[in-house]
Amino acid sequence: MNIVMFTPNYLPAMRYGGPVRSTHGLARGLVDLGHRVDVLTTDVDGPGRLDVALDRPSDMDGVSVHYCSISAPRRFYYSPALAKRAASLLPDADAIHVNGMFLWPGPHLARAARRSGKTLVISPRGMLMPEMVAGKSRLAKSVWITGQERANLAAATAIHVTSAGEAEGLSAMGLDLAPVAVIGNGVETPPRLPDAAEINAVWGDVPQGQRVAFLARLDWTKGVDMAIEAARAQPGAVIRLAGHDQIGLQAELTQRLIRSDGSLAGAFLGPLDGMQKWAFLAGADVLLVPSVRESFGMSVAEAMSMGTPVIATDGVGAAPLLAKLDAGLVVPREQGALNGALARLLADEARRNAIGRASREMAMTELSWTGIATQMASLYQIAQSGGAV
Repeated sequence: MNIVMFTPNYLPAMRYGGPVRSTHGLARGLVDLGHRVDVLTTDVDGPGRLDVALDRPSDMDGVSVHYCSISAPRRFYYSPALAKRAASLLPDADAIHVNGMFLWPGPHLARAARRSGKTLVISPRGMLMPEMVAGKSRLAKSVWITGQERANLAAATAIHVTSAGEAEGLSAMGLDLAPVAVIGNGVETPPRLPDAAEINAVWGDVPQGQRVAFLARLDWTKGVDMAIEAARAQPGAVIRLAGHDQIGLQAELTQRLIRSDGSLAGAFLGPLDGMQKWAFLAGADVLLVPSVRESFGMSVAEAMSMGTPVIATDGVGAAPLLAKLDAGLVVPREQGALNGALARLLADEARRNAIGRASREMAMTELSWTGIATQMASLYQIAQSGGAV
């Protein structure tokens, strides 16, 4: 098949975290299965722009990536260049896959797909969860859904979500929807595990049994404050936080790291990528993911692939995977519950080791991108043939 994907941001714009990694993982997985994948995206990288070619596609692991500049209004990613590139690609496409919400290119491509009778799959990427719509810019989002997204969501061939939790949240929005398919995210592991020297470069000064990791942007919705408080409550525990400080919280959060005796309960490492990120996860005793809501939670899958236990709140899409491993790894989003789960896990080395082994095995068997891409290709093919999703 020829598949055209839209995603607002793409590698190497790693500041956007899980969605960037998961979109490329899926695209590469589809290419490995023999499909052609063209990704339409922008050159946006926070306040700046990526240093990428705009006049021709870039090959990334066999995926043809078409980077396009945006014009004002920048907030909506308005891009005549992307529309022009899409017009040249869509006639030969078998399926159009739109990722994300609330940006101009998504509805533009969805309408083009509908006009041409093409298979259209829309992945909201967690942006149509009630909590996300009710948060920042609630009125603007509601108006946008009515004017730009509603008709496409109803007329698409399928809506793709990454977890049962996201499907439930989407249903709670009360929208008229195309059939919903649940296909989780995968995880792309490095060609080798981090070695002892690489792990020690990140964690060498912290004794084993006291290493607490947090891997996400520094944001209240990610529960960064709860993660810090949970670590502070454990005598001797040290939390290291890796992620972009996009909204300027680090100074305030640093104050929260100070214990009553004046010592620091942790440190900020900034964004990590490549083997540094894998060493960070592999060397940790536990990863905390206390998000308000995650459609899936890529950091969960990444930690599992390194054999590192994860404690997550029940709004994280990947929480059911953790509950299969150990029911105590999933807690309500309450500070006391998170503190207690962390204390119990840090105190039990045998339990941590058993969970770690089972986590890695689950990641290898259930979260490979080859398996996820096979499911997605089947969704495209079923939808294309008019079958029931």
